[in-house]
Amino acid sequence: MLVSLVDQVAAVAEGQEGAVSTKQLAKAGLSERQKRAWVRYERLRRTAARNVFAMPGAEPTWKQSLWVALLAGPKATMASHLSAAALRGLLPPPEVPHVTVPRTASGRFGGAVVHHAKVAPADCCWFNRVPTTTVARTIVDCATLLDQATLDGLVDAAIGRSLTSYRKIKAAWTRAGPVRSADRLTAALAPYTGGAEPRSEKEAHVLRVLHTWGVPPPVTQYVIRDEGGRFLAKIDFAWPAWRFGLEYKGDEFHPPRAWARDDRRLSRIEAIAWRIEEADRFDLRPSSTRLRTLLTSVLSEPPFPGLL
Repeated sequence: MLVSLVDQVAAVAEGQEGAVSTKQLAKAGLSERQKRAWVRYERLRRTAARNVFAMPGAEPTWKQSLWVALLAGPKATMASHLSAAALRGLLPPPEVPHVTVPRTASGRFGGAVVHHAKVAPADCCWFNRVPTTTVARTIVDCATLLDQATLDGLVDAAIGRSLTSYRKIKAAWTRAGPVRSADRLTAALAPYTGGAEPRSEKEAHVLRVLHTWGVPPPVTQYVIRDEGGRFLAKIDFAWPAWRFGLEYKGDEFHPPRAWARDDRRLSRIEAIAWRIEEADRFDLRPSSTRLRTLLTSVLSEPPFPGLL
């Protein structure tokens, strides 16, 4: 069966949010004369980039604008910075897409914020068929564009969702070389320098609050075992040298049938001289002092002998 020229072009554009480049049109068999006719009769819509068009039935979205920029750029153009973060749902999409082109490329095209950089292969990937920087490199790049609070939130979301790690971000930073706002990036990564690996974005937020309070860094997802080495429990945050643990209770509901189980678990832990406290989001409010006072009091005491 012969496929019409319109269907060929539509098939290419479908995987690109409705965007299609002049080169792709020519490869599909559309002549320059036909292209002009398609534009005149609104079979193709012009975009911010001179050499990229959009199919008229495709809804203009931020992802389409990003694809326009990717197609308009030279070889090896990739989504980066705020756009790369938005692709993973870590930040809202920017009004104008951000892309990175090779340092030696001209990168002169409309409709995008164009960054020039040498990006190592280890920092390049594909996400949902879009060429982009890795999450680790994206965080390094965004450090120059975001204020401290937003950058902190980006780091917490990325690490809390297990999209990257402190080690990977530091490696990407090393490959990228010196960056502006290095102090800002250092501060954003500070809660994780001890190797903490929170299992959720909520736990990452708690870890950052604990860091700002100046308490000793906890061990996350710590496994408590009895004297025989048998598993007793896994707790969210632990200070083993003090035999002290903190369980963060989010908004999830704990049914009554779990109460007895939780009590038995706590009794087994306390039987080996561990103390476990609970906290929730209200304890993290600036106006609340209960948790901060408790941690300061407990962790200011000498640790258990032999557990340092």
